[in-house]
Amino acid sequence: MRSLAGIPDPGPAAMKPMDTPARQPLSTPVPLPEPAEASSSRHGSSALAHVAQVRELFWHNVVREMLMGLSVMSLQRSRLPGIEAQRIDAPEGSVQTADPEADDMFDGRLAIITALGQRVPIADVQPLFGCSINTDDASRALSADVQCSVFRIETPNGETYTLPIHEIRGMHSISPELLQRVEAAAEAQQTRRGDPKRPFGFAAFTKTQSQDASDLYYPPE
Repeated sequence: MRSLAGIPDPGPAAMKPMDTPARQPLSTPVPLPEPAEASSSRHGSSALAHVAQVRELFWHNVVREMLMGLSVMSLQRSRLPGIEAQRIDAPEGSVQTADPEADDMFDGRLAIITALGQRVPIADVQPLFGCSINTDDASRALSADVQCSVFRIETPNGETYTLPIHEIRGMHSISPELLQRVEAAAEAQQTRRGDPKRPFGFAAFTKTQSQDASDLYYPPE
């Protein structure tokens, strides 16, 4: 039989369906090894995150020490309202008078800068929770975690702000001498507590009983 185009028709016998290859059983895909670049990038990101956490902790401790130094100065100022006021310290018997320069520390020349960029002048500052609870280990650890982490700041015009230290992004002063006096007050408070001498802001990087002694950032004393 010929087709209309003159090409021989292969006929029905030649028109056989093509054989379908047998379907291979599905197998569990073998995971490809992680490229060295990806592994290095992942570990690098983890190291950078750790550095960022350490830097944030250091800044929080700087803010805490400064505000605690101001708090001590404010408390002494409230107890000794004038240069004529005196008190006797036992057992040394030393006479202390109010600092005549203390007033310029709390007239708005010192201020904190919030995360929103607001300047809050300081007339008085006190920690919302500034003590330790030693009833049991759990209470002691919890109080150590939150101690001096929130401060109540009163402004010269009578406004009151209650702020956690992670919302404080800066300390502002109209002169460097004021900040130097704040740092000196904080270091003096550290000495009175009997703490070892450390650089300003490094008190948070000391080893406690609950911290790993092998941690690089908490070396054993």
